[in-house]
Amino acid sequence: MKDFPLFRSAKAGAVGTLLIAAPLLLLSLSPLTGLYAAVAVLLLLPAASCLAGLACGAAPMMLGAAAGIYSMYRFAGQAGLLLSCAYILPILAAFVIVVSSRTPFWRGCAVMIGVHLACFSALYLLLQRLAGGNLYTAAGDAAVSALESWEAGDSMLYQLYSMGVISLKDKLARNSILPVLGGYQLSAAARKDLLLSVRTLVAEGTKALAPNLMVSHSILSGVACLLLPLRFGFILEERRAFLRGAPADGEKKPLDFPDLGMPPLSLWHLPRGIGWQVGAALAAGYFLRYGASITVQTAGIILYAASSAVFMIQGAAAVNFLQKSRGAKRVWRVIVPLALSMLSLLMFIGIFDQISNFRRLRKPREPKEDV
Repeated sequence: MKDFPLFRSAKAGAVGTLLIAAPLLLLSLSPLTGLYAAVAVLLLLPAASCLAGLACGAAPMMLGAAAGIYSMYRFAGQAGLLLSCAYILPILAAFVIVVSSRTPFWRGCAVMIGVHLACFSALYLLLQRLAGGNLYTAAGDAAVSALESWEAGDSMLYQLYSMGVISLKDKLARNSILPVLGGYQLSAAARKDLLLSVRTLVAEGTKALAPNLMVSHSILSGVACLLLPLRFGFILEERRAFLRGAPADGEKKPLDFPDLGMPPLSLWHLPRGIGWQVGAALAAGYFLRYGASITVQTAGIILYAASSAVFMIQGAAAVNFLQKSRGAKRVWRVIVPLALSMLSLLMFIGIFDQISNFRRLRKPREPKEDV
């Protein structure tokens, strides 16, 4: 496949492999950091591997994926190995097929989002089966077991308690926490109370997070798996072509690099009609999350997660438009949207852009003629 050579260059292959594989392997060395490795595999590895595949070559993409799978194996054993393979490999296969077949960009985004949703659904079903049909309770029990078996478990419980993440009864908090060399030691009663709080927190958090993550992350990661490789892969390939110099005949040839017809990010926007529909879904989802039944609440979470992810993408496009119009450097066009997303502001920027149309990308409504 010409779009995925083994290495686009020796330097790109080495850098791409190290940037993905090295952090994952280092994080997998201990149980605590292994949890961070698992989160990185779930949230970041698909887009990072796709970027490495198109910008650096097939070998860095597969080595990065292998490092993520191995880190999951170190963290959760055979179950982690099975779950990571079922999640990562189909996404990478779909990416290679979309790029190699020159699928139009927005259709390719739909394919990648669909594959993400299918992989998340498969993960959910596998986890439910491994947990005996009660995933949320099993997640709480697993967190408690990990803290009980970890020698620094008391210190971690104290840190969670001091940050206000978990609670402890006042009468236990007075004389039940003792500072010791290198950490803290808890009484049996305090440890039991804090572990019960951890179990409840993890079980309830998993119940609320699972549908939200399944939908919102599928949309955001599905789009990122095409946007990042196509954009930054082209920039790197353009730079490599510049360093190689002009051809012998002096004729400048266009880069043989796929773009799938992707429009500039600054021009991404929702048509007016679709924007109102997404806004209505966002409002409905917000109120349905507080419904009387678990079914209504789940439907509300899914609606809110999907529509908020769409407006986040539009918010990123609006920010990119403003930065490009003011001549911002490329690095700031990456840092600022990421910072705004962590502050949960991108969605509101996207809503404002949809209502105000300050980029003037949608044609103004024509006045109705009098009958």
